[in-house]
Amino acid sequence: MFGSLLNIFKVSDLRRKLGISLLLLLVYRIGAHVPCPFVDLEALGEFSRQFSEASGRSLFAMVDMFSGGAFKNMTIFALGIMPYITASIILQLLTVVWPRLERLAKEGEAGRKKINQYTRYGTVLLAGFQSLGLGVYMIQSGLAVIDNRFLFLFTTMVAITTGTCFIMWLGEKITEHGIGNGISLIIAVGIIARYPYDFSMGIADVKYDRMAEVWLLLVLVLYAAVTVLIIMMQQANRKIPIQYARRLVGRRETQGGTNFLPLKINTAGVIPVIFSSSILMFPGFLFKMVAGGAAQGPLVGLEDWFQPSTNLHNLYAMLEIDRGGLLNLLKMFNLYNLLYILLTVFFCYFYTAITFNPVDTADNLKRVGAFIPGRRPGKNTSDYIDYVLSRITLVGAVFLVVVAMLPNLLSVSFGVNWAFSSLIGGTGLIIVAGVLLDLMKQIESQLLMRHYEGFKYRGRGMGGGSSRGMGARRQAASRTLSRQDGSRR
Repeated sequence: MFGSLLNIFKVSDLRRKLGISLLLLLVYRIGAHVPCPFVDLEALGEFSRQFSEASGRSLFAMVDMFSGGAFKNMTIFALGIMPYITASIILQLLTVVWPRLERLAKEGEAGRKKINQYTRYGTVLLAGFQSLGLGVYMIQSGLAVIDNRFLFLFTTMVAITTGTCFIMWLGEKITEHGIGNGISLIIAVGIIARYPYDFSMGIADVKYDRMAEVWLLLVLVLYAAVTVLIIMMQQANRKIPIQYARRLVGRRETQGGTNFLPLKINTAGVIPVIFSSSILMFPGFLFKMVAGGAAQGPLVGLEDWFQPSTNLHNLYAMLEIDRGGLLNLLKMFNLYNLLYILLTVFFCYFYTAITFNPVDTADNLKRVGAFIPGRRPGKNTSDYIDYVLSRITLVGAVFLVVVAMLPNLLSVSFGVNWAFSSLIGGTGLIIVAGVLLDLMKQIESQLLMRHYEGFKYRGRGMGGGSSRGMGARRQAASRTLSRQDGSRR
């Protein structure tokens, strides 16, 4: 493993790409600490402290996670890359229902460039709108140092929108000149930047006897176990065998063969978890804003129904249980968590349906002369692919629900600090594990292309020699056998 890591620095091109990626990521982390203009730094410090002590499952907490902590510090990168992600998802969904975008998506590289251009335009519009709302929120929180509301809103909108566009530019440059997917790496680095703070919260709770020491060890063990589970599920796929028929191409007859059609277990990735969390955060936020500080009214108290840690509207409180132990698990049975599970399963199937079309796959197999053994080409094949896809998607949905609910389980049922419990699951760990796994695959492909050992495929010689050395030894052995055979003749 360490020999493979050292091989990275032996390849000049790979070393250059890795250096560019690290340098641009460093620029991103520096920009995440540059505050917006006309912001009261003393009031901002108090705001950041109160924000950190608040519940980690609010709408703003998700934005803060994707921005790498830039939101609570109200920097020029406060929105992070969220507007770009939102614009990308919207364009991807519109591709299914808008024929023009569907035609562009099928035009190859030229169509993808056009869609990327639309995504950039959408990012600027969303960033401008969201930064304007963020400016209003900053004024209401008492963070502005000037009385001119128009000037403060204008400068805030320009600064944060420019910061979002700059992050988008950094991500594209990392993808173009560096190694890995730039946007994904920026999100992962922002999430990893919060790990020291989250871990320090767990240590502080143990130090001040707010949490038992066993939870500190248990969370670390669960972190390793869940990471392994995520990697296994990210790589898992269902292989459907396909057979290629013999075909006559010109005057030559191509030989038939066998292959397989891989279907990913978790086709939707982390998108269902993001969708579910975002949708469920809005009702409680809106009810709280509409009800305001009123003591009575039809909307007062409704936001409590959409809180994962509610103490009133769960099965534990309804049954009036006063015991601890495993009965604390009943605290998870509330409206928020039930809707969270249902929405996650729904979006797994919904996103898989719009990104993978069994009919197109069956037509492509028929076009190249391939078929699934025992299935007739055409509708019979597409129905079988849809049948298999529906069942493996259920496995992927259960996996996402389990990983996403683990932090809630520890926090709500057993009182573990939310920031510390979020290390073992949720959206963050799935994104980090998936991005780093993709980065390792790209580095491995670069090493194997240049005849070096990768992280997975290793030489079998003495001392773990490189594949170049193994290839030379095989060629030398082959020449020796050829000379011996010639001498016998």
